[in-house]
Amino acid sequence: WVLMATLFRYSSLSALTAAVAAPLYVAWLSPGVPYLSTMIVMSAILVFRHRTNIRNLIAGKETKIGL
Repeated sequence: WVLMATLFRYSSLSALTAAVAAPLYVAWLSPGVPYLSTMIVMSAILVFRHRTNIRNLIAGKETKIGL
């Protein structure tokens, strides 16, 4: 999250990137299926909840951090 926020200055983009990356990290670090399935569900919920932010990012209307 911090790297994306520093590079692009969008909190929502950082959160979405972290949400997409989280299941990959869990799959890599933990072989347990319950952990992975839980992380996939959590990530899907986060992406769903950010759908307005995704539209704003695509339209170039999302507010940057610090503005």
